[in-house]
Formats: sequence, structure tokens, C-alpha cells
Amino acid sequence: MKIYATVCAALGLLSACATSAPYHYYILNPQPPGASEVRKASAGQVALRVSLPSLVDRPEMVLNSSAQGVIVLEHERWAAPLTDLMTQTLAQDIERRRGDLLVVGQNLVFASGPAFKISVNVLQMSVHRTGQASIETQWRIVGVRTGKDEVGGEVFSATLRQDDYAGVAQALSEILGLLADRLVAQISLAE
Repeated sequence: MKIYATVCAALGLLSACATSAPYHYYILNPQPPGASEVRKASAGQVALRVSLPSLVDRPEMVLNSSAQGVIVLEHERWAAPLTDLMTQTLAQDIERRRGDLLVVGQNLVFASGPAFKISVNVLQMSVHRTGQASIETQWRIVGVRTGKDEVGGEVFSATLRQDDYAGVAQALSEILGLLADRLVAQISLAE
């Protein structure tokens, strides 16, 4: 009888493990959705690099629980490394605003070389599920051909409109759109 109870308990534990919560994966999307400038044939290249704090550059979503605390959500995950998602989305956002630019990663510059180099350093990212998401950034834009150097920094915020984790991804997408607006304005100063 004791062996039967032990086997039943073990099977119960195994079935509990098998029915754990499913994983959900999220991406970021260029903003505004569907809008894009027509690509010009002679697009100038932009080499883009984005860096994130290690606290948030992880597969799991990280939410702020208080001023000093965070929650790491094991089952709510980014579909790719967050640095890659942010770099790709920001690149598309810049291209949507400037059809004369082709934004590539730092390591993918073609033989003609970039017209601009953009480095974006995200100093802090905070997300409160019931409120706002924000990123504090610093950037540097170098006009390779002109030698002009533009630096800046700003905090960008967006309200979470949905009360679910997809709302976090949407708010971060909106923030990257705001950052792209600012970078495009700064690019024109480095031309």
C-alpha cells in the first residue's frame, strides 16, 4: 500500500509539471504601422548599434514592481534577444521616416561604407504593467562624410494601453518610434 501511495504521489507531481503555464513570445513592431516612405534607389547607409542594460537584455520580460524591485516573467518572453529586436525595429522606424536611408547593423556595412554611424545606449528601461514604459537614452550620430558629430539624450515614455503583456511590447514599439523621430531630426544636423 505504501508503494502504491508513493507511485501515485510521483505521478501526481509529474502531471503537475506537465501542465505548467505555456510560454508566450513577443516582438516589437515599427511605428506607425503600415506607414513607410518610398525607398530611393541611391539610399545612403546608416550603421546602427543599440546597447541595453544587462538587467533587461534577457529572454524574459522584466517589469518593475517598485522603485527598487523587478519581476522577471518566466513565461512571457521576447521572441529574439531584446537588443536585436530593438535594433531591428529602430532601423525600420528610421527607414520609414527617411526613404533615402538604408539602416544596417554595425557589422553589415557594405563596401561603399556608411554615411552615418548611430550608437544608441539605453541607460535605463522601466516598465510598469499598469502604467507606463520608459527608456532613458543617450545617442551619438557621426556623419562619416561630413565629420559632424551630434550627441543627445532623452527619456521617452508611452502608456500601456492594454492590460496584458502584449501591451508592454506595444508600448516599447511606440517608444522606439519616438526615438526614431528624434534621431531622424538629429541626422539632418549631421548631414
